[in-house]
Amino acid sequence: MIRAYRQEEREAENEAWLEETLASERAEQAEEEENLYCFVCGRPITQTRQRISVNGAHKHTFTNPAGYRFEIGCFREAPGCGQAGEYSDFYSWFDGYAWCYALCSSCRVHLGWVYRGEDTFYGLVLDRLSSSKENFPSPS
Repeated sequence: MIRAYRQEEREAENEAWLEETLASERAEQAEEEENLYCFVCGRPITQTRQRISVNGAHKHTFTNPAGYRFEIGCFREAPGCGQAGEYSDFYSWFDGYAWCYALCSSCRVHLGWVYRGEDTFYGLVLDRLSSSKENFPSPS
């Protein structure tokens, strides 16, 4: 009788451990799927749930006056970005909005622009964001 009780107790402990491990792995995977990282240093920049539609779309392709073409995505917030420069409405890709540069707040690489008008949003260059943190060094 005691042996059977201990067996059941061990099985319950094993099940609890397995559930806890699986829950932790699912949480890590969900975080990994949600975050978008700087393509240079791996700092979390924004999350997929921050995607918004501006002028009817999330993604836009624009060419700047120097001829460089960018595919950007619009995001409500990008806590991993810092801002640089003064706001300007020169050659703004969004009517009624002024822009300044959006940089990775860790490595300072250019990631896109911050737009300010009736509201504020980030236009981030999509190929400068990574959806996986696998290829970056771990923080020490």
